[in-house]
Amino acid sequence: MPTSVEIFAGGGGMALGTRLSGFRHAQLVEWDAAACRVLRHNASEQPELWKPDTVRETDVRAWLSEVDSLNLTEIDLVAGGPPCQPFSTGGLAAGHEDPRNMFSSAIETVRKLAPKLVLFENVPGLLRESFKPYYEYLQNWLSRPEINPRPGELWTDHADRIARSRTSGLRYRVYPEVINAADLGVPQARKRVLLIGIRSDITGAETWKKISTSHSREELLRSQWVTGEYWEEHCVPTSDRPETPSPRDRRTVDLLRQGQLLPEGERWRTVRDAIKGLPTPVDGVPDDTFDSHVGIPGARVYKGHTGSAIDAPSKTIKAGVHGVCGGEAMIRWNDDSLRYLTVRESARVQSFPDSYQFSPLSRTSAMRVLGNAVAVDVAKEATSQLAAHIGLELDPIEI
Repeated sequence: MPTSVEIFAGGGGMALGTRLSGFRHAQLVEWDAAACRVLRHNASEQPELWKPDTVRETDVRAWLSEVDSLNLTEIDLVAGGPPCQPFSTGGLAAGHEDPRNMFSSAIETVRKLAPKLVLFENVPGLLRESFKPYYEYLQNWLSRPEINPRPGELWTDHADRIARSRTSGLRYRVYPEVINAADLGVPQARKRVLLIGIRSDITGAETWKKISTSHSREELLRSQWVTGEYWEEHCVPTSDRPETPSPRDRRTVDLLRQGQLLPEGERWRTVRDAIKGLPTPVDGVPDDTFDSHVGIPGARVYKGHTGSAIDAPSKTIKAGVHGVCGGEAMIRWNDDSLRYLTVRESARVQSFPDSYQFSPLSRTSAMRVLGNAVAVDVAKEATSQLAAHIGLELDPIEI
């Protein structure tokens, strides 16, 4: 079975997606204690995921100092989400100067393990014009991971040295990609930057195009405003539906009605899709059947946080700089009433299966872990498609 190592594993979004696609985890490295509790708890509850001792609760830099002694040979995939705060539009945007910038450790992991595949995920803030030179530098460094920076060397000087180097050695073909999780069937509008690397000696390294998507906004609008099948599927009476499309959707709906736009694939999934089958949460009362499904009172609008429309993909679930961003974790019904998503509903929005549990954590800790996670189905689809592209045979699992 193909093996993987994940760094910056968080609460398991990327780890679970890659495991469901068929990779076996050799190591899951994460420093946050709350996230590690989630990883270990689910390992105990579902042994087919990973062994509890696979989880290494440590700083990636400390782990790298001992990795040579861990006998991690023939690793097929290195994956992870280096901390996004340095490049997040919701943070200080200090970029490469932020001490939380851990891309150097990510690339050092690639250098030491020489995997066939690399998959790193980060926020779209990395695409800001001010960060563009650094983003291009990261791609070039990942393509030549053996060219390490010298002590005290500026990244700009390191970038010049990489560009001038003609030495042979470990090389990767690097493919930057921006993807919206909604386009892969996740009930959330979550745009992320992916850095994909394929070792240059692997067949197919030069022919990768991009991740194939399967769902579309246009098909959702067609099912709502042309055929009405979306409302019928959810048994939504006319009185509970919006009267007209939103202003930004009207032109697209007109083209759909006129037959000038013919969407392909499945429709985007919505918040209503995500919470289907869950009982209405009761404030302060845990549900007997579903883990972490407890109602929270006090949902309200404040500047920049107006909730996620029930009949559209959720806004991006975020961890926030100073705690949980509440506005993205609210449902806005069609009558403009609001309520908070429960932890379980938020997990569904991030495409975690109900069997994956967050009950060892408080709501605040669980929501922070969820906000930092990679959407499970993004990781699953990306790693499945990459493995197929280079001929790796996977044995997917279901939980």
